[in-house]
Amino acid sequence: MKSTITTILALLAIAPVAVHADAASSGTAGVSSAIEARFAALERRLTELAAENGALRQQVADDSASRKQLASRTEADTKVSPPLQAVTYSGKEAKFVLGGVAQVYGETGGVPDARYAGLGDRFLLRRLRVSFAGYFTEGMAFKIESDFGNAAIGNNPNSRGQITDAVLAWTKYPALKLQAGQFKTPFGFDQLVSDPKTLFIERSLANDRLTVGRQIGTMATGDLFGKTINYSLGIFNGNGVNLGNNDNSKFMTSGRLAATVLDTNRGDVPVRWSVGTNIFNTVDRGAFTGRRTGYGLDTQVYAGPAELGVEWLRNDRDPVTGRSVTGEGSYVYGLWNFTKHWQTLLRFDHYDSDADRPDTTTREWTYGVTYFLKGDDLKFTLNYVRGEQPAPAPKAGRLLGRVQIAF
Repeated sequence: MKSTITTILALLAIAPVAVHADAASSGTAGVSSAIEARFAALERRLTELAAENGALRQQVADDSASRKQLASRTEADTKVSPPLQAVTYSGKEAKFVLGGVAQVYGETGGVPDARYAGLGDRFLLRRLRVSFAGYFTEGMAFKIESDFGNAAIGNNPNSRGQITDAVLAWTKYPALKLQAGQFKTPFGFDQLVSDPKTLFIERSLANDRLTVGRQIGTMATGDLFGKTINYSLGIFNGNGVNLGNNDNSKFMTSGRLAATVLDTNRGDVPVRWSVGTNIFNTVDRGAFTGRRTGYGLDTQVYAGPAELGVEWLRNDRDPVTGRSVTGEGSYVYGLWNFTKHWQTLLRFDHYDSDADRPDTTTREWTYGVTYFLKGDDLKFTLNYVRGEQPAPAPKAGRLLGRVQIAF
């Protein structure tokens, strides 16, 4: 607004000088017309400046009103919805981690084992998981993970959200860590491999039929002698995943002991040999009423680009009424990493649902190739499963493809 006033004053000061100069050069006859033209131009300019000045005044008034309205709204919002209070930790290294994994499948073919019964060609949201984990310098940690995918090989009618892991842990000492909540029981090597790091698209049939999966309970675990030996021992409800009741007030017990027998180099080739054993025992009352006891042995050898592993599992089922049944299974697998991006795999799987009866055995071969675009965080896997079920089921093959993103 100050610039507008200055412009008006300058025009008023210049006008007489311009008129005098024009009169001296043109004579008296032209003075009158020159003065009229100059004053007409000055009037037009003053009219324009007055309009601009009015517009500027209105803009200043609008801006002032907007600032007052904004200040009033901010104050009201603050009173109604106070800002979130930040969570603070007494330790400087406390962390909060967001993670997850997405696995999308495509399948075509027949029924190599009973898990695929009734399934046609399909696409499948196998796992869609999001997890939150926190670590405190006082030695406490937590993890909460939910799965929004299909969560099973079978033909579930729809995807649904459910808890996979919900753990509170005390991790201050490597030799003794305590945890409580829902998590994987310490039984079965293949079952304990985390889902983003599984070598094959699906775990072995023996693993799916003879392990007890996730349960709600508590467990002690730790590493001894510089991580040469790892142990885990836990007690659980024994009813299955996401079930908070205990059907008979007796707990399932489960334990695992694993050791690194050899960890060295043969020239430029790193070599490691590990062995493990595990057991569980539970008394059930429900669909099966009686005692179940499981045993397992496994070993893995890693030598440069090659890996070889074997696992054997057994379940003894002793019902309150009826005869006892022994289920038994094993698998052997091998892999070769041609480069950091390409890996080939082979597995032979054997499962016998009743060792005392004939024609209760399923055998299958799985051939696979994996392309690692960015390690396990982004990889593509293709498996062909060829299975032979007990008669009269025919031999059948199924092609499985998986895209995985982990973060």
